[in-house]
Amino acid sequence: MGPEDRASANSIDPVAVGVRLVEARRARGMTQQQAADALGVARTTVTAMEKGDRRPRGVDLLRLAELYGRKVGDLTRPLSPARPLAFAVQFRGARGAPADDPQIAADIAAFQSLAEDYVELEHLTGNPLPRRYPELYDIGGTDPGQAADEVASSERARLGLGDGPILDLWAVLESDVGLRVFAPPFVSKSAGMFLHTAGYGGCIAVNGRHPEERRRWTVAHEYAHFLVDRHRPEITVLPAYRRLPESERFADAFAAAFLMPASGLIRHFLAIKRAKDGPITPAEVLALCHRYRVSFQAMILRLEELRLLPPATLDRLRERGFKPDKARTLLDLPRVE
Repeated sequence: MGPEDRASANSIDPVAVGVRLVEARRARGMTQQQAADALGVARTTVTAMEKGDRRPRGVDLLRLAELYGRKVGDLTRPLSPARPLAFAVQFRGARGAPADDPQIAADIAAFQSLAEDYVELEHLTGNPLPRRYPELYDIGGTDPGQAADEVASSERARLGLGDGPILDLWAVLESDVGLRVFAPPFVSKSAGMFLHTAGYGGCIAVNGRHPEERRRWTVAHEYAHFLVDRHRPEITVLPAYRRLPESERFADAFAAAFLMPASGLIRHFLAIKRAKDGPITPAEVLALCHRYRVSFQAMILRLEELRLLPPATLDRLRERGFKPDKARTLLDLPRVE
């Protein structure tokens, strides 16, 4: 290494590098011991570099960048002066799943990296995301289903959405609310995560490996938590509970009411029945799914809830072997993309 390289290495903030190393290692799903073994050094060496007690040499940075699949510049990037606590710290004790699970920790690190990149891009372009947050909704003492209907109706009115389908949910939440929404491919079984910080505002990550209908549902679910309890982080894992707590029942009910508002869905459903003078068919339900960008199961359950279909309709269709994906293909109804 030449004099210029040594001078450059000496100018690097070891604390900033340590933070970046921790995030990169966790995003790779590696423990400190695994990283040390791969590098051929003692675990205490990795620990010292991550704590900022040991300044990495240029050759160390090259090897670490290769090991973690990063660029050297990613590991040496300065921390923002307003940088909040690491997401991993804030997710400790989050609802839904242990943040210290290695795979979930990797997803959290990737989530934070995306949020940082987003904020840095805003800073570079001088175009910060406006925050048009509503006041927290108080749902204490209210039945989760009733509260969900009221909050969903209020939010749709506040955002001027009417009672029709929301075609671009991402754009509404980013532009009209000011939430940062990401869809990285999670390595864990998590469906989504929500976090609110003073520095980043409201951030949602959903599993990019899931179908679009599931991602939209998860975004709406996490948005529900933002609306009533935004200062408590949330991790949604499927399946997560044998018996849903009230907070999760509210979030799921909100997702249904927000994505499939009762008044618009009832009006459209009855129009289909009047036009054919007969019971609605599974094919027509699939068309409704495509219109509202939701899964077949979500639509059937919502129609049952609104008493537009008899109870246990979904169970009867399953017993008869009805396959929504196969039917969708036969009807030439593409999956939502």
